[in-house]
Amino acid sequence: MNKLATLIATVGFASIASAGDALPKEVQGMDCLVGKWTATGNVTMGKDTVKVNATWDCKRISAKWGVGCTLNLKGIPGLSAYAESDMFGYDPGSNKYHWFSVTNAGETHDHIADVPAGNKIQFVYNGTQEGKAFKEVIDMEIGKDDKSFTLRSETFLAGASTSVFEIKARK
Repeated sequence: MNKLATLIATVGFASIASAGDALPKEVQGMDCLVGKWTATGNVTMGKDTVKVNATWDCKRISAKWGVGCTLNLKGIPGLSAYAESDMFGYDPGSNKYHWFSVTNAGETHDHIADVPAGNKIQFVYNGTQEGKAFKEVIDMEIGKDDKSFTLRSETFLAGASTSVFEIKARK
């Protein structure tokens, strides 16, 4: 890299770093996720429904610009535990929230949501599975005290519902 390019890159990073001191309200709003959660609920796949319980531990990451969470879920048939790592962030360029998830079931999804007007938010992931259109829709409602939430996730393969996951969580 030549000296001019190095200088431009350094100045660019310095201006980004100084802009990072004041968090946008959309980033501050993710504080509602921070904490240690316990949850109970169920998963329905076809005609079968099983009860599940979970813990979800969330903390601020990336100099408070994001929230990182670790989910441990028990009760899913065929898995001793379902493990998920989540990263939440806000993209000011698109004015969208992102919830990126990686699981021990081989899933890697970038769920995207509009900035909500209230305490309800909907994240959607669109991709492919087995060469067919795959969609996951997650509806989350945060309690007014930020100490509870409900979550409903439904997955669709080629337009047909394949599973519904519903939990109630509390800090």
